[in-house]
Amino acid sequence: MTSPADDPNAALLAQLKMSSSVSGMKSNDDVLALLTAEPDSDPLAGVEYTGDEEDDARAELDALHRGFRERTARELERMQLATESEYWFCVCFKSQDDKDAFLAAAGLVVIGDKYLDGYATAELLGVTMPEPDDTERG
Repeated sequence: MTSPADDPNAALLAQLKMSSSVSGMKSNDDVLALLTAEPDSDPLAGVEYTGDEEDDARAELDALHRGFRERTARELERMQLATESEYWFCVCFKSQDDKDAFLAAAGLVVIGDKYLDGYATAELLGVTMPEPDDTERG
């Protein structure tokens, strides 16, 4: 029998209960760290083998199960971050020339021509953004 801490669905349920998995993200560095995280470690690395095949097989399966649960929770968070639509907006023009003219006139072309970092854009436009501690960004 597994303990509540080893409940196979606990991590997934905790993620699903959150309104948004990215609500704790405070900066672009937080987002980048999540999206470029190191690969998962070997889930069998911590298994201590006893020589008893049945016990060793159970320990391996438990470790693999735990690894899959943890990976599922991280993947859910990454997927929500990648597909979250409430932290960006789109500005459209009738032509690429109009878009390029706007970006140049606003001095934004130096940070991109299609996807612009919101904080860099705010800085170039002279918009003061709240400090990360003052509000949650998601």
